[in-house]
Amino acid sequence: MKLTQSLAKTLVPLIVGLAALTVVLTLDAQTTPGKAEVRAIKGSALYSVSGGPAAELKVGAVLGGGTIIKTAAGSTVDLFLGNSAGVVRITENSTLGLDKLQITNTGADTVIENQFNLPEGTMLFNVNKLSAASKYEVKLPNGVAGIKGTKGRLSSNAFIVLIDGALVYVHVPQGGNPTPYSLSAPPPVYFSPAEGVKPAPDSLVAEVGRQFGPQGEGIPELEIPPHVPPDPARPGDLANQYSPNSKTAPPPQNLGGAK
Repeated sequence: MKLTQSLAKTLVPLIVGLAALTVVLTLDAQTTPGKAEVRAIKGSALYSVSGGPAAELKVGAVLGGGTIIKTAAGSTVDLFLGNSAGVVRITENSTLGLDKLQITNTGADTVIENQFNLPEGTMLFNVNKLSAASKYEVKLPNGVAGIKGTKGRLSSNAFIVLIDGALVYVHVPQGGNPTPYSLSAPPPVYFSPAEGVKPAPDSLVAEVGRQFGPQGEGIPELEIPPHVPPDPARPGDLANQYSPNSKTAPPPQNLGGAK
């Protein structure tokens, strides 16, 4: 009897403590919708939200999941996805769907889940090294690319150029079986459905480098911006933003359900 009471006195506080710790961990793991802030536009682009009417895209807009962006000929759009997910540049005559943007703060780490759809055209990406639990996927017409801290270029025809980092592409040809390909750089490599993974020639690397460079007056080079704390003197300032180019951008507009 005394042993039972002693165990009870020991176990009850332990159980209560574990329950309290579980509650704290649950509260700490906060999941919020991600956002894509339009940092620069060359030319013109349209966007629509969840199948709604198309409208002209403006610098400073903050886009949420369910948004589709279409660029015109000779146009580019730069999106900032946060310090972890980095930046994306959508090139001319391209369509990019922001299928899912999600951020979970576990207290010890930041876990992102970004899912894009590129049915036509090309996108450039510069992504910081992501946590092991993060997911950054781009769906192409014939496969899916998974990115883990990478710099490179993806095209809807499954031609991939990797300048730095790691990427896994699962190619699904029409009527064929899914085939995974692993890309790792440096040195830069490329993938094509006809050739598989090959070393990237200098001319191809230079071509992608030019696309990462400035796209015209006011268009920043596609690099991950440093963290800039919000300045109370600047209304509408965001914690994660380009510097100094963002100082000239209008206050962000929330579109596509972004909070």
